[in-house]
Amino acid sequence: MTFRKGGGFSWGGRVAHPLLLYAAILFGVVYFALDLNRLYALRYGADLGTYLQTFVNLQHGSSWNYAEWRPHFQVHDCWTLALLAPLVWLFPSAEMLLMIQVAAIACAALVLAAFARELGVERRAATLLAIAFLLTPSAQGLVYDNFSENVFVPLLAFSGALFARRQAIVPTLVIAQLLLGLKEDELLFVAWFGVACAFLWERRLGVALVLLAVINAAGFAIFEAAHHVRPHDPGYVLVPHDPLGVLWLLIFVTLPFAFAPLAVGWRALLLGVPLVAEILFMAPWTYEASRIGSHYTAPLLAASAIAAVFGVARRAGVVRWMVPLGIIATLFFNDTVLHVGRWPYIVDWSAYARALTIREEPRTRLIPRDQEGVWAVAAVNPRVRLALRAGPHAVFCPAYDRSATDFFSSLGIGARRTLRLCGGVPVAAGVPTPVPYP
Repeated sequence: MTFRKGGGFSWGGRVAHPLLLYAAILFGVVYFALDLNRLYALRYGADLGTYLQTFVNLQHGSSWNYAEWRPHFQVHDCWTLALLAPLVWLFPSAEMLLMIQVAAIACAALVLAAFARELGVERRAATLLAIAFLLTPSAQGLVYDNFSENVFVPLLAFSGALFARRQAIVPTLVIAQLLLGLKEDELLFVAWFGVACAFLWERRLGVALVLLAVINAAGFAIFEAAHHVRPHDPGYVLVPHDPLGVLWLLIFVTLPFAFAPLAVGWRALLLGVPLVAEILFMAPWTYEASRIGSHYTAPLLAASAIAAVFGVARRAGVVRWMVPLGIIATLFFNDTVLHVGRWPYIVDWSAYARALTIREEPRTRLIPRDQEGVWAVAAVNPRVRLALRAGPHAVFCPAYDRSATDFFSSLGIGARRTLRLCGGVPVAAGVPTPVPYP
């Protein structure tokens, strides 16, 4: 990416509007600040600490972590993430992972605009479409939720589409290989779109994509068999689970794009069937798989954004509705704290200080499973372990702070109030607070 006179910047020789760069920076600053608030309030789940400890241990050639109690590369086929390990070695903290995931989505918007320009979409339209991507509840959920391999799916998918459009086969295959190394379910998606590419567009590239997927699948299967383990995959059922939830998911994934993906026609829409089927037939596991901000939506989000580009190429006028509809989706259908009626967590700095103390301790420490927020902070210490089960006095706190009065009171604005907190959320009298960890 290079900058040009007049305030524009170029990617691959195509000039994009500087408004997109400003929007990406604003997106990154806002969500990194909200991520830090969630981290300091000890509200992150186990996965953030899982990846943090995995990266730390890769210095010694092992992907072991004490949340899964086994090497993470035996849980998921995510060797691509090893490329991030040097950054964590240089800056060993949860903040580094949060910064990486925010940057991945912000940069994906820039590549999406470059892809749109490659298809001949006018510069302003490409900019609005990329901003709409940042306004999707799925993109915002990816940067606010726990760290996940799938946060890189949009960036790699858009990059692969851009190089494929230019018929640059080698860069496309390199990007595809990185995507295949993110998670085992990406094998199926790359193979599926490789078949489609072979029949509908470029046979040589499509066949190469399918062969890459087959080789990676065989390699992962051999690796799993050699270690007598299986990936930590969810269950699937024959009867669709929560079909209404998936319908709402499809509506809110396409809403910020002003439903432009639907303009590609029903034949092209059939290419998205496997992406929807994975969510539709997934059995309940940890949380609702159709939740709009979960990492399971990343492949569907990427495919919807690419389809939106083709839709805009056909009907350019639809872009005028994208940002307004994206703002509506952000304010009323968002899984993050930006949803109307929610406020950032109130940080108990003494509790966070105790988590930092655990992070610096030279001895082994076992943290109860219900204190995953502490684990997320302290997991950079390879001696810290997360128990397989919650403690006997586990308390489940409210998901969000909904009291504006209490939030501003915590900042010293307005009447001073003595706040009782449950995981950074003010609670009424009579609601139990978590038992402090030892």
